[in-house]
Amino acid sequence: MDEVFLPLKNNHSNDEPLEQTLEAYFDNNRSASLTAKQLHIHVNTLYQRLKKIEGKMNISFTNSEHLLKVQLACYLKKFHYS
Repeated sequence: MDEVFLPLKNNHSNDEPLEQTLEAYFDNNRSASLTAKQLHIHVNTLYQRLKKIEGKMNISFTNSEHLLKVQLACYLKKFHYS
C-alpha cells in the first residue's frame, strides 16, 4: 500500500493534494463531476491532477491492472486507517 502512494507523497506543491484527489476519485466511482464537486475544484483541474498522478505513479487509468492496484490500495488505506 505504501509503495503505491509513495510517488504522491513526494509532491512538493502543497496546493495540489494528489493523494486526496486520487482517494476522492475512487470514492466517487471514478466520476469526474462528483469528484470535482467534492474537492471544490473545476473538472478540468481534476483532469490535470489525474494526468499528474498517472505520470508520478507511472500508471494509466485506462489500464485495468493499474486501476485495480490503485483502487485496492485506496480501499485498504481507507479502511486500515479509519
